[in-house]
Amino acid sequence: MGFGLEVDMIATARGLDMLTCPYVFTPDEARRMAEAGADVLVAHMGLTVSGTVGARVAISLDEAVERTQRIYDAGKKANPDVIVLCHGGPIAEPDDVRYVLSRTKGIDGFFGASSIERLPVERAITQTVRDFKAVPLR
Repeated sequence: MGFGLEVDMIATARGLDMLTCPYVFTPDEARRMAEAGADVLVAHMGLTVSGTVGARVAISLDEAVERTQRIYDAGKKANPDVIVLCHGGPIAEPDDVRYVLSRTKGIDGFFGASSIERLPVERAITQTVRDFKAVPLR
C-alpha cells in the first residue's frame, strides 16, 4: 500500500495502453502521476459536499480554485499533454463548476462522480417519497 505503488500501477497501465485517470490531491502527486504517463489527472478537492451522505465540512470554492490551479500547473509542467479535471469537495453543482472554471486557466473540465450519480438520485427519491406521502388516505 502507498502512493508510490499507485504511481507504479498508473505507469504499468499506461504501458498496457489503458486509459489512466488517477485522483491527485497535491501538486507533487500531480507531477508524479503525470511523469508516470497518466492520461487524465482528477484534481480532487475532498469528499463532495451536499446530499444525505456528503461531506459536512469542505474547503471553500476559492481554496478549490487555488488548489486546482496548482495541481494543473504541476501536472502540465511534467506532461503538457495530460488532461486535468476538477472534482469534489465544494465543487458539487453546475454553478460550482462554472465558478471554478471561470477562475482557473486551462482546466479541461469536471469529473462528476457523486454530482452526477448520487446527488440527482437523492433529490429524485426524496421528491418521489414526498409525493407518495402527500397522497391522502381515505
